[in-house]
Amino acid sequence: MSYSESVEQAISNIKQQTVLMQRSLNNRKLMDALKFTSAMLTELRNPRLQPKQYYELYIQIFDSLTILSAYLVENHSNGHHLADLYELVQYAGNVVPRLYLMITVGTSYLKIPESPREEILKDMIEMCRGVQNPIRGLFLRYYLSQRTKQLLLPGDDKDAIEFNSQFIITNFIEMNKLWVRLQHQGQLRERDQRTKERKELQILVGSQLVRLSQVVDDNLELYKVEILPILLEQIVQCRDVVCQEYLYDVICQVFPDEFHLKTLDSLLDTSLQLNTEVSVTKIILTLINRLNGYIERIQQNNENKETNGDESKSENVPKDTFERFWKHLLKLNEERPDLSVQELSGIILSIMNLSLTWYPNNIENLDQLFDLVSQKCKDFGEEKIDDSESFMVDLLTAQNLEIVKDFSVYYFNLITQCGSFQTLLSLQSSQSQMEVLTTIINSFLDRIMSVNLKQTEDHNESPLLIISKTQLERFLAILEPMITLKNTIKGNDEGDETIKREFTLSRYQEKLAKICHFLIQRLDKSVFKTIESEIELLLMIKNAFHKGGKNIRYTYPAIIANFWRMIRKCSIYKKRIIKKETYYDNLMKQIFKYISRCISDMFNNCGNSSMDIIYKLNLQNAALADQLSLVDISYDFFSEAFGVFEESLSDSKTQFQALIYMAQTLQKTRSLYKENYYNSLIVRTTLHGSKLLKKQDQCRAVYVCSHLWWATEISSIGEEEGETTDFFREGKRVLECLQRSLRAADSRMDNVESCELMVEILNVCLYYFVHGDEQNTHVGVSYINGLIELIKNNLKSLRLEEEQRLSEIDATNKDSNDGTLGQTYNKNQYVMGLDGTYIKLGNVNNSSSANTDFMIKDMKINDMIQVPIMHFNRTCEYILNQRDIDNRFKTVVL
Repeated sequence: MSYSESVEQAISNIKQQTVLMQRSLNNRKLMDALKFTSAMLTELRNPRLQPKQYYELYIQIFDSLTILSAYLVENHSNGHHLADLYELVQYAGNVVPRLYLMITVGTSYLKIPESPREEILKDMIEMCRGVQNPIRGLFLRYYLSQRTKQLLLPGDDKDAIEFNSQFIITNFIEMNKLWVRLQHQGQLRERDQRTKERKELQILVGSQLVRLSQVVDDNLELYKVEILPILLEQIVQCRDVVCQEYLYDVICQVFPDEFHLKTLDSLLDTSLQLNTEVSVTKIILTLINRLNGYIERIQQNNENKETNGDESKSENVPKDTFERFWKHLLKLNEERPDLSVQELSGIILSIMNLSLTWYPNNIENLDQLFDLVSQKCKDFGEEKIDDSESFMVDLLTAQNLEIVKDFSVYYFNLITQCGSFQTLLSLQSSQSQMEVLTTIINSFLDRIMSVNLKQTEDHNESPLLIISKTQLERFLAILEPMITLKNTIKGNDEGDETIKREFTLSRYQEKLAKICHFLIQRLDKSVFKTIESEIELLLMIKNAFHKGGKNIRYTYPAIIANFWRMIRKCSIYKKRIIKKETYYDNLMKQIFKYISRCISDMFNNCGNSSMDIIYKLNLQNAALADQLSLVDISYDFFSEAFGVFEESLSDSKTQFQALIYMAQTLQKTRSLYKENYYNSLIVRTTLHGSKLLKKQDQCRAVYVCSHLWWATEISSIGEEEGETTDFFREGKRVLECLQRSLRAADSRMDNVESCELMVEILNVCLYYFVHGDEQNTHVGVSYINGLIELIKNNLKSLRLEEEQRLSEIDATNKDSNDGTLGQTYNKNQYVMGLDGTYIKLGNVNNSSSANTDFMIKDMKINDMIQVPIMHFNRTCEYILNQRDIDNRFKTVVL
């Protein structure tokens, strides 16, 4: 009988023949049932069936044959002796139906107690050799395996176990040969299709190894001596990539971890004999994952025993597992010198995972691995970069290793204890180095953040302390690629590129500045007990950062900030240890010299691009020295700041802001009152303010400088108004500044801004009027009234201009044909900032220069006129409110 033309017809035929078979069995017509069964089995001879289709038919037939098998067992003693039937079915015409029937009858016979089990099993497995078609043969032997699953020789004696295991191994070997043969059938262009089909059938072969593991159970000796050598030999001899990868993986998965540990050398040696196209990385990873599961189970068992108080001996972790993998790795590298860096990195990452799992505190193992990869990178040279860049980043950062719970601890140990790590990193491309270093630094910064949130370091965690100069040197060596990295931001042309490079903060330099604080915080105080030792290490960091060239404009401020911290520490020790007062004074002076050296380096290396930060650093140092009563040092830093201002700050807006910052700093100083230093500096500041290019800047700078002659209390240092008597105050100079400021405002040709400046001066006058009496400040009622009258007169002219403009708008509205209203003015829409720019209310926090320019272009003349008018109205409202509090304000004429 021939087979059906389609799968649907085949399924229909199988169902039909199954019904006929069951009907015959019910009527006790066994020969008819066997005839229908044979017709049904003919469908499995169809050569056009794909693996999935064949499996679908196989499942249908398996269920039908199960019905037949059950009938044969039940009726064995009722006229259908299975021994005779076993001989009878072997006369079937076609080999496929014949063997399926023989296996069905034979396995049914095995269920009878008096059956010759061993002879039948041997006969069936030998007869299966009659089908050599790969797909038909695979399913036939798979059927034999399924039917004999519970029917092998009973008992746990050695002979039974050996026979059963040998039966399964023989079946496995034949199935594997058929499976491999499938790859070599058909035309060459169908090779990919056949590979796909083979992968669909691989579970049939793998099932034999699953059965074998169940038979072997915990018999390590049998597995080690009899079974594993045969399996490994079969894997090596087939020389098929798909087969070798799959079977090696199945062996690792189905047999116990303890077996793999005892036979590790055999498994590793076999991996060296596989086809060169086999992924060694995948094989090693599979094996390591199993062994990691084993060690985790041991550790958990030991913890449970300790928890339960079990006095039984805990299981020991084998000490030579890494060494065995290491020897294998060296042998692999020797025998496969063509192995790419990418493949080697994957294997080493797997072995790293094993080492960190089994021996978490052994950094020497990692050092060996990194050293091997370094040698491999040197051998391949530049060829390695394109193919293995991402793999090398994964290897160096270990981000894919779940065993690493705290990366900050992991990286800290690598940097301080593993010299090969830095060597390997230095061999990578600049992009890879930045990626690795960014990951490392982020882990440290995240740790700082988490510790700050918890307020204290967890004693159960590693404190990550730097205990020697050597460790710090290793840290700095690791960071060197980032330190020396040039800012490569590109502009539209050469000039634009230069500007962007100078004024754009590189994210890498930002991280370096942050890591500087981390390194200083991590110094072990039990080792570096003195401030001098901390200074020495900070100087090491400074010298390392100096290699960055112009980048020091971003990193040196972090160095200087740590010098400030040490100066503060010296100040505290000076107060506590009176007898060492001179010592700490000298030490503070020396630290200030180091700071001065840092600022000089920034000036020499960075030029004009860093003048703003240099100026501010000088003022901050001057303020700190003043707080510590180091008068000469404070004066020197102020002088340096003036030098930068006079020689390097040329932009008018920058000069104005710089003078405001200078005035703010000087106003808070106290120790400079001695030796007339303070008077000299504030006169110089005011003089510079009066010489600014723009009149409005002159006006504002000078009235701000008036505060330098009228010091106010600083509550943080214990000063209180009315109780502190040593304030520096010269009211006459205050009035002179206000008068000079008023002259500059009056000379401003823009009437709107001139009025605004006068209102600002009026506000300053009211400040002095509130915080002092007329005799001291020289800012009296007559001066304020005169200024108010001047402002009123100027505002009248502005209002006339405004009324003229509004009348023109009204006329335009009346003449409009569409009946719509003209622009309605909101008199509260704009205010003027200290730098003279107009700011739209509601956008105060978004008043960048770009936004300001846009708003100025949008502003109408009426908008501008309203700015000083509304400002003056607010000031008048303040004066009226103050009359209820201070009677002196009643003499102010509005």
